[in-house]
Amino acid sequence: MIHHSLIYGNKFGSPRMRAVWTEIALVQRWLDVEAAIAWAQGELAIIPKRTAVRIVRHCNVGTVTPAAIARYHNQTGHVIVSLVKAFRDAAPDVGELFHFGPTTQDILDTGLTLQIRDALRMLVPSLSRLQESVNRQAWRHRATVMAGRTEGQIASPITFGHKLAVLASELSDHLARLAQASERLMWVTLFGATGVQSSFSYIADQRSAKKLLRLVGRRLGLRVPSICMHHRTDRFAELGCVLAGILSTLGEAGLEIRDLQRSEVREVAEPWSADQHSSSTMPQKQNPEVSEWLEGLAKLGRGYALSLLDTQQQHERDITRLPPELHAIPNLFLHTIAAVESAEFVLGGLRVFKDRMRENLHLNGGLIMSEAFMLLLAKESRRKVWAHQLCHDIAMEAARSRRPIMELLASKPEVTRYLSPKQIRTAFDPMNYIGTAVSQVEDTVALCRRRQRESEKTLRGMLWAGAVRSGRDQRRTAGRSV
Repeated sequence: MIHHSLIYGNKFGSPRMRAVWTEIALVQRWLDVEAAIAWAQGELAIIPKRTAVRIVRHCNVGTVTPAAIARYHNQTGHVIVSLVKAFRDAAPDVGELFHFGPTTQDILDTGLTLQIRDALRMLVPSLSRLQESVNRQAWRHRATVMAGRTEGQIASPITFGHKLAVLASELSDHLARLAQASERLMWVTLFGATGVQSSFSYIADQRSAKKLLRLVGRRLGLRVPSICMHHRTDRFAELGCVLAGILSTLGEAGLEIRDLQRSEVREVAEPWSADQHSSSTMPQKQNPEVSEWLEGLAKLGRGYALSLLDTQQQHERDITRLPPELHAIPNLFLHTIAAVESAEFVLGGLRVFKDRMRENLHLNGGLIMSEAFMLLLAKESRRKVWAHQLCHDIAMEAARSRRPIMELLASKPEVTRYLSPKQIRTAFDPMNYIGTAVSQVEDTVALCRRRQRESEKTLRGMLWAGAVRSGRDQRRTAGRSV
């Protein structure tokens, strides 16, 4: 698989994020859920407390290995039945009261939620660092004038900081979306076969079943829903769409850098080291390969998100959800962390060529300032439609003749009737036609930083508050009471 490639692996993820989605991590999170259930059942006297303590101590992948589960899975075809049998073999004295009451989906859903939380704990700080890098660059270049472009053509002047501030605002929204999605994700599921807690109510009583749910949620650091979440695949689909949205934003940003780095434009460029190469044949090449890679990852991300959206279950649940969840969610996190870290490298160290930006402002003989001149002429003559048509005709003449448009306009009596030579020269200075670009950047950076703090506060509450982190922590607190 590409994620295990020594050559390409880190282009599709990061070592720390891959560790979250290994089979060992998957099984450990299942065992963490089982340990929390056994501990809570011991607290409620549903099973003997000494039995609960021993179950918790055995809930680790050193005792119940993925290989042991796999051997049973080849026979049973059912993963949690295989987990139960492997646990019984590892701890035969207490194995008969392991997995007492929950259904497979309780373990799979809650285990997946814990893995998602682990992944978000890595992704959120990386996304915040990227957000701040873009904020700083936007602020630094808030008055760096460059050519704005629409439909691939030079349009009117903007500032490079304005372009970056638009990206900053988009990243700010994605961080807020992650915070909002997390509020709908961080739930414990412990409702039994059809979602009505009949098994837990039967082996104890309804009151104990509800208390069990609260205790397990508290131990795992997850919130307790009012109703079964087994059918709620929409929350995983929402997560997939947010991650795909981040990938799409960064993919588009990468294509923008690629275009601005073209030899004919050369206004920005990726960071470059002396030992770096971009071609096996052309030694002069400095390709924006990191930026281009971002859009490649985005294409994959959009496909994974679609698979999560296109999940329909029959009745209380079925397993049609499992293939997209088990495949798409890990890959989305891996691709997103790779894209975010790559984008932080590129945008944080972006080379900006201000001189080339100034040159390109005048690339088309002043045509970039046609709108500014037309508006000035309309303002002085009080004839906007006439001024627009006149400037259009002269702009087309300038393009055909390759003469500066300012020179042609200054020679027209219908123009000089309203405007002086100084007014004409002033109208063709790009610095005079950036509108509110600088203040927009300043306002946006301030807003992004405020929203970033708010999103991070929400995410801290969802991802870091009171959570048991691993099987080792489960064992350490095995005998404690709430």
